[in-house]
Amino acid sequence: MIDPNDVTDPARTPAGLEEFLLFCVVVAGKNADQQAAKLERFLGGRRPFAHIRSSDREGLLEARLREVRLGKYALLCRSFRELAHSGADLGSCTWEELTRFPGIGIKTAKFFVLHSRPAEMHGVLDTHVLAWMREHWEGAGRGGPRVPGHSPQEPRAYRFWETVYFGMVAARRHGGAVDWAKFDLDLWRERRGSGEPA
Repeated sequence: MIDPNDVTDPARTPAGLEEFLLFCVVVAGKNADQQAAKLERFLGGRRPFAHIRSSDREGLLEARLREVRLGKYALLCRSFRELAHSGADLGSCTWEELTRFPGIGIKTAKFFVLHSRPAEMHGVLDTHVLAWMREHWEGAGRGGPRVPGHSPQEPRAYRFWETVYFGMVAARRHGGAVDWAKFDLDLWRERRGSGEPA
């Protein structure tokens, strides 16, 4: 089972990568602990993509998703089905390649790569990061653009705010090395008591 408090693992097995990617898809905008437990019930200890393919062949994929109440059933059926049949190498594919699948936007793809590979540098512009940025960014007070309330969907806007985030974190570290996965997870742990979804 995925532990939302400890998602970083650059040594996942192929099955572990499949499970983590499915977690990344189902957790967007939802309670991480609840979605992790529901995904665990859906998988039942089976190899994730093999279980999805088998469920799909039997015509039971949506019913099994509904049985554990994962939500967003039409989207998850499409996403799970396409991922399970893709043959994608989850250990080396780019975040851009992942965004070609339903239910995987820039934020979700970067979250997966950041927390499943060593020494990656990605800004996961989720609610916790954006709220932290709003609290600490001085640009808005001087007539600069306002930090968005939701993760940007347009790649150029995402890259702009990701660059702002990198600069803010680096300034607080006074130029020291940043473990981006650790910083992201620490920030999420700190803010999760605020009621913000993952």
